[in-house]
Amino acid sequence: MTTSETGLLSKGSALPQMPTEEQPDLLVLDSRLAELSRAQSWSESLEDRLGLDENTRYAIRLCLEESLANVVLHGYRNEPGHPIVIRRWLSSDTLYFAVEDKAPPFTPVDAPPLAATSEPGNIESLTPGGNGIRLLRQFAGSLAYENLPEGNRLTIGFSLQPS
Repeated sequence: MTTSETGLLSKGSALPQMPTEEQPDLLVLDSRLAELSRAQSWSESLEDRLGLDENTRYAIRLCLEESLANVVLHGYRNEPGHPIVIRRWLSSDTLYFAVEDKAPPFTPVDAPPLAATSEPGNIESLTPGGNGIRLLRQFAGSLAYENLPEGNRLTIGFSLQPS
């Protein structure tokens, strides 16, 4: 499909705009699970500078790990040598991370929401597999997906306002 498809997964009515007047922070990873620790260190340095609370730090860590692992394992089928680009930027009250890949299109809006009756009592009781998108919906402030001409972009937002 050559046209761009957009799907909002939660809050928000439009895609967040990356700043055009300045280059957002950028990290390029290889499609290997071992690279996820680089993304964690990269995000933690900004979290420290911003003085983010522990709940927001946990949400960022979880969402980045889930989205990146999904790209590596499902998008690139655990094959190294493919780029994953992460951009981060701040708006007035939101920290955004955009994860871009050149894997086959995947529309996360097609993933079924977690049914109220199937919600586990705690994280340990989750069945492995199939929970990544559900966790993103639960922990991110906003999610937006774009089908790019040569890949995918998932933009994850985290509110910097006190809850």
